[in-house]
Amino acid sequence: MSTQGAPAARRGRPRSAKAERAIVQATLELLVEDGYRALTVERVRERAGVGKATIYRRWGSKEELVKAAVAHLHADLTAPDTGSLRKDFAELAAGNLAIAHETRAASVMPRLMSESVDEPELHAIFYANLVEPRRRALRTVLERARDRGEVRDNADLELLVDALAGPVVYRLIISGGDTGGLEDMSARLLEMVLAGVGPWSAS
Repeated sequence: MSTQGAPAARRGRPRSAKAERAIVQATLELLVEDGYRALTVERVRERAGVGKATIYRRWGSKEELVKAAVAHLHADLTAPDTGSLRKDFAELAAGNLAIAHETRAASVMPRLMSESVDEPELHAIFYANLVEPRRRALRTVLERARDRGEVRDNADLELLVDALAGPVVYRLIISGGDTGGLEDMSARLLEMVLAGVGPWSAS
């Protein structure tokens, strides 16, 4: 059968990167200002200056929208591989801080953490899209360090992740999201931890 003269297949309206950025930013701002429970797609639409259809074409629900916004908080987060634990950790800490400044992660994290205590749905989103990616990157750095002999073979890496990340999260909470001094604090934490788990430390 000839296809001459047949109309070209219609394509959907192309997605606007600018609109997506505005929607994600609006969602994050409202999460900080009002929290998860008070967040509505309508309020996001108003803040972002887009139509509701623009949001629903991308995300089918408030939960999906929040998941995408929270995932944005760890965009471009990778586990450095310089060949040195100290350098890897320093780069990872600096990368986390840069992302925090760019995306307001330092402000969003304490708010989401407090709300997620009695909100299982939010807790699942928070952990899968903000906590675990950071833990995974740090775990990878520590696994490589163990393989290089910088960390003892019998070291509990999950506990090490807690020991290195926990004090930073605590500082963010009590400071209201102030990231000042965190890079130096992270370096000092690593030295303290290595005193206990380095190959030269007591078993």
